[in-house]
Amino acid sequence: MDEENHPLLVHAGEDELWDAVEEGVPGADRTFTVKRLLEEHPTEVLRTLQKRSVRRVAEFLVEDHLVLGRLGDDSILTMGSDSPTLDNPEEAWLRFLGASASKKKQKKGQHGWSSTIPVLAYSIRVENAAAPDQDGLLQPLLKRWQGAGCGMDVFALPAVQAVIDWKWTSYCHNLLLVELAFFMLWLCSFAVFTVLFQDEDTSLSLRELVQTARGRGTVAADVLALVGMAPFLAIEGATLAHYGPRGWASLWNLLDLTTYGLQAYITFLHLGRVTLKAGWLSVAAALQCILLLFRLQYFSRVFKSTRFSFVDDLKEVMHDVKYYLVFLLLVVAGWGLALHILFREDQEEHKEFSTYPLTLLTMVTWLDGDVELDGLHKSHNPVTASLLGVGFVFVMGVVLMNLLIGILTASLERVTDNEGLRMLLSKAQVIDEIDSTLPRFVENKYPHLYPKYLHVLRVDPGRLDHVEVASVWGKEEENEAGTENMEAGEDGEEGKDKGPQGLEQKVDDLKKEIQELKDLIMSMQHTATA
Repeated sequence: MDEENHPLLVHAGEDELWDAVEEGVPGADRTFTVKRLLEEHPTEVLRTLQKRSVRRVAEFLVEDHLVLGRLGDDSILTMGSDSPTLDNPEEAWLRFLGASASKKKQKKGQHGWSSTIPVLAYSIRVENAAAPDQDGLLQPLLKRWQGAGCGMDVFALPAVQAVIDWKWTSYCHNLLLVELAFFMLWLCSFAVFTVLFQDEDTSLSLRELVQTARGRGTVAADVLALVGMAPFLAIEGATLAHYGPRGWASLWNLLDLTTYGLQAYITFLHLGRVTLKAGWLSVAAALQCILLLFRLQYFSRVFKSTRFSFVDDLKEVMHDVKYYLVFLLLVVAGWGLALHILFREDQEEHKEFSTYPLTLLTMVTWLDGDVELDGLHKSHNPVTASLLGVGFVFVMGVVLMNLLIGILTASLERVTDNEGLRMLLSKAQVIDEIDSTLPRFVENKYPHLYPKYLHVLRVDPGRLDHVEVASVWGKEEENEAGTENMEAGEDGEEGKDKGPQGLEQKVDDLKKEIQELKDLIMSMQHTATA
């Protein structure tokens, strides 16, 4: 069955990974820690995680509304434990699910009808896999991925999925919403600041400014923007301490650093009343508006309903087209030099080619569709200028730009094919940042957030009652086609029943039609002769 018919699947190959997990065998209760695995088997870490980190322990039936209501957009449920084995997995999971369901007090008939579905129970054999930072499973894998030592498909391994799901549902989802609240405070405060600053009298001192209602509002918005930014500085510092400068220097973190610097610079210029008339604050504020909107996608990329990360997609697409873009820039630069030197003696009449930067700006407007070639023939070299202008519009605007669109489309399709894996990776990154930021006393106060072992409950999507949408109308068309074929077959049977007499009748009818056609042609010829 296709992935579109599996609403619980994270990615296309998830079924195969979980189905490959073997059932428990004698001696399978032996576990291992992440630290021991990295120290004793550094060359077999990924193979061990794939083959030996999970075992299937039970399969049983459960009421569908108890499980499906808890899954949401996820494909698994996780439960923490101090033991790698459960004495009675079915009883333990039913107690886990029943406790949650009893709080909801479901009414009879609320779900339309109820049925039982088969579920699979698994045990994660990696001890302290959910531990924070370097002691757990996520941070070593993230560092390995950043160093190009593995692909992002490692985050789809069952054991890694279990850790991500546990941490995400237990505390990271809620903490990320808290982060989002602080970011919205930062974003909204800065938006208010930009609106109020628009008509501010830059000649006033800070003391004079706060004596006006508008001035107090501008200063308050400026300060609140710093308050909203403060938690992110702490997160950035903790991440830098754990990963080091090289591991920290990703596209997202560099974007974050730029927003911190711009916000501090804007506050310094505004409250310090420094060079306000020079316009540098306006330039910094304009750039900050754009970057903060891009940064908002840091939060949307981990939620399925809002999953579109322009920054991540742009990073992947740029990796595919970077050399083609360099070629395009070289073409524009070369053509710009040609037009600039060609209009050397026409700088007064053609200001757009008087300097090289203006020439490049003119060519950019041409690419945008604002092409004005009428004045090219009014120069000392009209033929050459016209040929260069028309050639640029054709080569760049028609050929190369359309090729670029085709390359971007193919690259974006490849990127969206791995949407589920990228969401798992994004969640792992967010989880690790939160773990790195939480102080040690929080980890000690809430030890249940970092259980020694994890257990997983999974629903096999292929065994759910569902409608195969892609084949509904196709089946109807097949039925219609089958009906037509049957009707045609019935007509054929009737023709066979008639035998030679029916065939002779058809021949006679055909002769009559031919004779009528001949008579019509003869009458038309007589009319034309007359």
